[in-house]
Amino acid sequence: MEKPLDQVIFTSEIMQAVYKDIVPYIESAATVLFWGETGSGMGFLAKAIHEVSGRPGKFLTIPGFSLDDETVKQQFLGVEDRPGWLEEAHNGTIFIKRISETTLPVQRTIQHLLTNRSVDGRLPFTRKGGTKTLSVNVRFIFSMAHDLNLALQDELVQRDAIEEIKRRGGRIIQIPALRDRKEDIIQITQNFITTFNQQYNGKIIGVTVSAQEILEHYIWPGNVEELKQVIENIYTQHPGITEIDKEHLPDHIINPEITGDKYRFKFKDDAKFLGKILSPLLLVQTENKKLRLNTGDLHEIIRIEDKSFAPPKFRHFIFRLKDGSQIVGKILDKKMNIDTSFDHTYQINPQEISSVYLA
Repeated sequence: MEKPLDQVIFTSEIMQAVYKDIVPYIESAATVLFWGETGSGMGFLAKAIHEVSGRPGKFLTIPGFSLDDETVKQQFLGVEDRPGWLEEAHNGTIFIKRISETTLPVQRTIQHLLTNRSVDGRLPFTRKGGTKTLSVNVRFIFSMAHDLNLALQDELVQRDAIEEIKRRGGRIIQIPALRDRKEDIIQITQNFITTFNQQYNGKIIGVTVSAQEILEHYIWPGNVEELKQVIENIYTQHPGITEIDKEHLPDHIINPEITGDKYRFKFKDDAKFLGKILSPLLLVQTENKKLRLNTGDLHEIIRIEDKSFAPPKFRHFIFRLKDGSQIVGKILDKKMNIDTSFDHTYQINPQEISSVYLA
């Protein structure tokens, strides 16, 4: 019989503490909120908890950015003859990722659901436009790619909602970045090797000592997801190898002359260069609220202009994130610091950006 979270790979003390924190909540219906950096494995842990919890229903993932003030109630509750997410996930788990990127009205709707839910997960409700009281049993798990204290300070999450989770016996757990659990890196790598050997019919048996040292000393800004991508790329770029050596690793990991993710910047005047974003946060105004966006989560930024004007009039930026979600808004910061080959603390005006792509 599978033990709880057997598929989670760790030997580090920091992850042992996380494991001990999670285990008492596995088989309960208690709400769990994970917070940490993008790519640190919060979604993986949420699904792992569901799979070993004994809940026979569906694991339903809902990106926070997709929740709209006007439609969120009917999406959860359903409308007259059409069931919503609550019924779809009956006896299962609803995982809302990046909850801090939802609006406060959406969070109030979710808090109302949590308040009406019993300790064992039962939740009575009525579909929008309906009169019959229905009942489901559902568990909620949330993730947040913001520091919890900063999110509360900046009102990205409602303090009342956090207190509601605690009051009803839920748990709030920080997931460490991969660079803070270096002892786990080779074990996780070996697990990916096992997975991709099956997927790509590969014959890789392990990692050389020199390659291990490089993997353990790299800072992994993209965390476990970045490590997974690096290993999978080796299978597609170096078919037939039996051992991962230094020469099979990407240049930015072997020679991280600029530590962390590099981006290709392009500006309105067509200037271009390669660099690392030093500013840890961007202040972004969306349609409904201000939020602090972790620059480490960025995959690309694209400037959108209304070309019916001459010259074209700026409308907004689209921020596409590493987990596939996106945010639409305007950058409120007046400057951004970039580490480039020609200036290690180069300042740019974000309003002049045409596009930024992960290199």
